[in-house]
Amino acid sequence: MTETTATPTPDRGSVCAAFVLEGALDGPTRLGIFTDEELTALDGLATEQIVPTPWLTANEQQVSAEVASGISLRSLIARRLVLPAEQLAGDWDDLGEDPRRLYAVDPVQGILTLRRSATALTTFQRIVEHQTHVLVHYDFGQGRALEEEITHDGFHHFTILPLAAVPERAMSLVDQAEVAQGDGEPRQARMSEVEQDEELAAILGDTRALTVLSHVRRDAEPAQYTFYATSDRLLVSRSDDGFEASDPHMQFVEISAETATDLLAELLGLDPA
Repeated sequence: MTETTATPTPDRGSVCAAFVLEGALDGPTRLGIFTDEELTALDGLATEQIVPTPWLTANEQQVSAEVASGISLRSLIARRLVLPAEQLAGDWDDLGEDPRRLYAVDPVQGILTLRRSATALTTFQRIVEHQTHVLVHYDFGQGRALEEEITHDGFHHFTILPLAAVPERAMSLVDQAEVAQGDGEPRQARMSEVEQDEELAAILGDTRALTVLSHVRRDAEPAQYTFYATSDRLLVSRSDDGFEASDPHMQFVEISAETATDLLAELLGLDPA
């Protein structure tokens, strides 16, 4: 990650965010990798994380978030990803009342700002044998997106990319083994009655990877789909009764890779291929 710095100003976050977004013009561009504890240190302990922090969660009995973040902050300073205010200020008057304050360098500040300013958020949570892999896309209504990929051991990989590239990247998670075949006919059942449909129960019982898609935007109702990648097909389900129903009517359907990609594009407000 290239280090650039600027004198701290009230609008520095938005300027840094715009700088990071420019990278999407060249296609998907990797920005950097941070750990759970590094992001917690950068955001501040009082800031609630909107994405999973699996390493911190798994080790909270052995090490507190405060201790882990404090140690990681030392590493960020050593790597010059976080700098003391005195190194960013043009003169002593710019230091303000807290000359010991620390600042993230511009690219890092841009990432932090973008994570808090999206107009839409799409999360893919893939579960395989008790391990979870998460892909988060932040949309800003500018045809560009910030991608945050979170591994099961708490590493957060950041990439800036055109919004149009998101469906294909998401499909690499949803249908990693490329098992999707053709489109089938919808099956409907209450969640509590799925086991009574022997054929459907057998298909779902063969699930090798389950991915839950959640899509939230400021100007629309939230949407949620679940993808089931079995040994020889890909199914998707959604509730016909919203999120709060205790025993919702579910619709299950086998879909092709093309249909799944079109579904993702539609959710993102893109024209299907």
